[in-house]
Amino acid sequence: MLEKHLDKWAQWSRIPQGVLDIRRLLLYVAIASIIIVIVHRPITAISASIKDIPVTELSGRNWRYELSFPVDNSVTLERLIQCESQGLNTSRTDSNGQTSWGVLQFNGTSTWKEMERRFNFYGDPRNPPEAIHMADMMISSGLIGRWACGRSIGLTE
Repeated sequence: MLEKHLDKWAQWSRIPQGVLDIRRLLLYVAIASIIIVIVHRPITAISASIKDIPVTELSGRNWRYELSFPVDNSVTLERLIQCESQGLNTSRTDSNGQTSWGVLQFNGTSTWKEMERRFNFYGDPRNPPEAIHMADMMISSGLIGRWACGRSIGLTE
């Protein structure tokens, strides 16, 4: 197809055949150079916020959370979340009359506030990633017994 157009152009412009061959050669060299540049150019990294890239996934029956941070106690947390809330981000009144919040059923006025001071991590127990992060720190510090489910399903020693 390119040959046909070049021949028509050569006839129209009345360029001698030898000159056209040189121009054709230069055109082919230019096209080849462009292809080489396109194919061999360095790959450009696309910038993305680290918050957008899941690092850890916790899941259970009918629930899943993708987290942007590593979790040290994923199996324990999955079992604990399943027992405490079945993965639902809910609030309910406990048998002691206090309200517990989130997927890990933190009591916000005592347990959560105490752990915020202890771990210097401030957040909201109704925010699943923040609750999971807090619980992961607590479990790593041997505090799994703070959850009734931790004791009832045999996660404590």
